[in-house]
Amino acid sequence: MTDPFRKPRPAEPVWLTGKLWKEIEKTHTSAFLAAFSPKLRLERWGSTLRALVSQPHPISADASLVSPPTDFPWNAGRVIWQVEGENSALHLLGSGWETEVQELGLTYGIDLTPGTAPGLFPDQRENRITLRSLRPKSVLNLFAHTCAFGALAATGGAATLNIDSSARALARGKENYARNQLEGSAHRFWTEDVRKVLPRLIRRGEKFDVVILDPPTFAHGSKGQAFRIAHELEPLLISCLTLTSRRGVVFVSINDSRTGDSQLVSMIQDILAREQIRARIKPGQRPPEVPPERMPATLWIFRED
Repeated sequence: MTDPFRKPRPAEPVWLTGKLWKEIEKTHTSAFLAAFSPKLRLERWGSTLRALVSQPHPISADASLVSPPTDFPWNAGRVIWQVEGENSALHLLGSGWETEVQELGLTYGIDLTPGTAPGLFPDQRENRITLRSLRPKSVLNLFAHTCAFGALAATGGAATLNIDSSARALARGKENYARNQLEGSAHRFWTEDVRKVLPRLIRRGEKFDVVILDPPTFAHGSKGQAFRIAHELEPLLISCLTLTSRRGVVFVSINDSRTGDSQLVSMIQDILAREQIRARIKPGQRPPEVPPERMPATLWIFRED
C-alpha cells in the first residue's frame, strides 16, 4: 500500500493527500483521520476538526498545526484542541460539541464533549464494509456502544440485537437508527452485561448469521464485577461461536496493546481445535488513512460446518 500521507514539515502532523481525501468522501463518509504525527492526530468529524494531543508532555495549542496544506480541498468550520485524558478542551474556531457525520451513506450523531466517546469508531469502516458485503439476515452486536455495526446491517434488511451495559450509549444508538429510518420491531436494544446475557441467549437457542464482538479492554461492571479483556476474551469467543448459525460469522476486534493479530489468531485456533469447530480465519481490514499502530487487532471467523 502506498503511503497516503504527504511529507511532513518538522514537528507537524502529516495530512492525507487530497486524492485520498476525495476518495473517502466519495463513499459518503465525513468521519476519518485527517492528519497524524506521534504526538498529534487530527480527526475530521463532519465540519469539525478535533486535534488530540498525546500524553505525556503534550504540545501547547497551536493553530498553525491544524491548518491544512495550501489548496487543500477542505477547511474546518470548527476546530477543537484537546489533550487526551483531560476533561476539558479549547475551541480554536467556533463553539459547541455536537455534530452529525456520515459514514458509508448513514448519518450518525457525534458528541465531542471532553470525556465522552464521540459515538463512532472510524477505524472500523472497512470492517463495516465487509459486514455489508455478507448481507446477513440477523446480527448480534455485542458491546454495541452506539450501534454503528447494527445500523449498517439493518440497512441491508438484517434483524439486529444490540447489547451494551451503557444505557446512554444505547440511547444514542437508537437515535442513530431513527436518523436513518431504521426503527421497528426487528431491532432490539438491551441494556445488560454481555457476560450475563449470552448464556440466556444460548439456552433459548437463538442463532445469528453474524456476531460482532468488539469489547472494551476494561470496564467497571455491576456489583464490583469489573470487565477485563485478558480474562474474559476466551469464554466470550466460545459463546459467540455457539450463537452463530451454520456457516455463520464472528467478527472480533481487540484494542489491547498486549493482543496483536498473531496472538488473537493463536487463541482462536486453539478454541476451534478444542471445540471441534471447522472454520477459517480472515484478517480484518484497515482503512487506508489509519496507521498500523492505531488499528485494533481485528479478525473474521467463518464457520464451515
